[in-house]
Amino acid sequence: MGIPLPERRVGEYPHNFSGGMRQRAMIAMAMACNPKILIADEPTTALDVTIQAQIFELMERLRREHDTAIILITHDMGVVAELADEVAVMYMGKIVEAGTVDDVLRRPRHPYTKALLSSIPVLGRGKDQDIRPIRGSTPDPYDRPVGCQFAPRCDFASEACGATPPEEDISATHRVACWHHDKVTGHA
Repeated sequence: MGIPLPERRVGEYPHNFSGGMRQRAMIAMAMACNPKILIADEPTTALDVTIQAQIFELMERLRREHDTAIILITHDMGVVAELADEVAVMYMGKIVEAGTVDDVLRRPRHPYTKALLSSIPVLGRGKDQDIRPIRGSTPDPYDRPVGCQFAPRCDFASEACGATPPEEDISATHRVACWHHDKVTGHA
């Protein structure tokens, strides 16, 4: 797992490990059972970019060597773009858009996906780029809106959004749950 001096470290306590070393230890414990699927929930939170890259390289090596699928749960779209083959965008616990990384990140069809991508700065575009925060607030999970959960924050909301939209295939590799996906442009 890339932990230096493992014969000495094995007897140490977690507080003696750096964040990256703790993450490597967790991955080692998960891989000890030779799983077919590794679920990594925000595996690089609070790690510097160098250590993040090392952790992702380690996970990629383990995926190849052990033929293990990885489900990566993250808010970091840069990580998704770099590492994932497929992506599912969730809002309020429900998948609202799913498909290949190219489909979803280059041609978003759900208003939340489009808003999410528009709220992220793009490296290299400078300080004058148009970064738009998603308006409104996430609904209270105990007092959810009727129908589409994103409707109170959506620029495309209409009366139809009072009912939950069905999931619709818009291509062989791209699906979305939105009444107005045809109005959402592919440019975030």
